[in-house]
Amino acid sequence: MRTVINRSGWNATPPQKPFTVRRRTNGIVLHHSGVRAAQPGPAQVKSFEQYHMRVRGWRGIAYNWLVDADGVIYEGRGRGAVGGATKGWNSKTVSICYTGWGSGEVSERALDSIAWLISDIQSQYGNRLWVKGHRDLASTACPGTTLYHWLQSGMELKQDSSPEVDWVGIRKYIDALGDQVAKKPLSRRRRSRGQAVRLVQRHLNGLGFECGPVDGVYGRMTVEGVKAYQRHVGLKPDGVVGKHTWSRMFL
Repeated sequence: MRTVINRSGWNATPPQKPFTVRRRTNGIVLHHSGVRAAQPGPAQVKSFEQYHMRVRGWRGIAYNWLVDADGVIYEGRGRGAVGGATKGWNSKTVSICYTGWGSGEVSERALDSIAWLISDIQSQYGNRLWVKGHRDLASTACPGTTLYHWLQSGMELKQDSSPEVDWVGIRKYIDALGDQVAKKPLSRRRRSRGQAVRLVQRHLNGLGFECGPVDGVYGRMTVEGVKAYQRHVGLKPDGVVGKHTWSRMFL
């Protein structure tokens, strides 16, 4: 069970001006605080807010959401608000900040909550958002090497050996995505994005057909990876994942 603390729960300061409502959402951007000695808990979130408001002169804390080392999730500007953390992209993205140092060891609890939060946000937008690190959009090291590599690898989490794998549920999930793909094939021309694209990227990368970062965006590298796979299995190498290519990938 995850703990989500709303703005009143960590005693957030009311914004100097009402937060602007985001009219368009294209993606999710992962950040880190850059603070090496950051401690989990609301006091650290409050200190970020005070810095953003008093020093930077912003309306409130920059991020939409924050996650600390204990895996606790904090509401920053919250759902639907334009953030202040990703210059040039604030009006089009949801920002998530890990409150610690993203180039060091990041706890499994934090990673699990970040992955859950991304999935929850995706579900609000039909699983069509791309997911990137701040460094993909600006000249910065954010969100740190550890977090960025984890993000690129598909946000894999350590598995507890005790619970049984829900293979039936996994099969239903893959088949449901396959039904969507059959109706609307994945391609660069369509500017496809979302969970189905992420699944294809992760699967093909694991098979050795390089698709680049697992970001849910059907870009040039994904096209080349799909073509290489199609040639390997004897399908027409058109770089499009339709019904037949999907079925061959996930028999």
